[in-house]
Amino acid sequence: MESESHAEKSSNSEKGHVKIDWGRQGGVILGYIIALLGYYGIIANTMMLDQYGDWISYNDMDRTILLWTFTTYLRSYFLPALLLFFICFILTFKEDIPHYGIKASIWLVPLIIAEGFIFYNIMFGLSVEPFILKFARIEGYLDMVILFGVALFGALSGMKLKLYIEQRKSI
Repeated sequence: MESESHAEKSSNSEKGHVKIDWGRQGGVILGYIIALLGYYGIIANTMMLDQYGDWISYNDMDRTILLWTFTTYLRSYFLPALLLFFICFILTFKEDIPHYGIKASIWLVPLIIAEGFIFYNIMFGLSVEPFILKFARIEGYLDMVILFGVALFGALSGMKLKLYIEQRKSI
């Protein structure tokens, strides 16, 4: 009788509680969220001001900055590129197997590009123009190369620093 009531209590206390072990995936998801919100957040907060410091409407802004983000780097003091670099650096540095971090870092770039398309379509309506700007103009391909370059450089830097620290510990 006691064992039945004990089993019943333990099964009732475990119901409704979902335990999620975030582990490695939690860090990757957090890095993705920071990159997706922060990358375009920095661009919006630095590019949506006119020469007098007044906030401008998104209808008056240059539409290409959502798809050619490299054009905003000088005016935003390279903050979006630095954010992407450090997120890729941390994603790879924290991994025991660096290839997992490099793969996670490379997947950030298509997500950032897709977010640019989503923002463009939300702000200016559905059209073919973002596809033309991204895939029919050299600036679109240059933007993709720069994004992949920054992500790979950050990931490889994280890998090299981790290998250097491990070598120093073994000496």
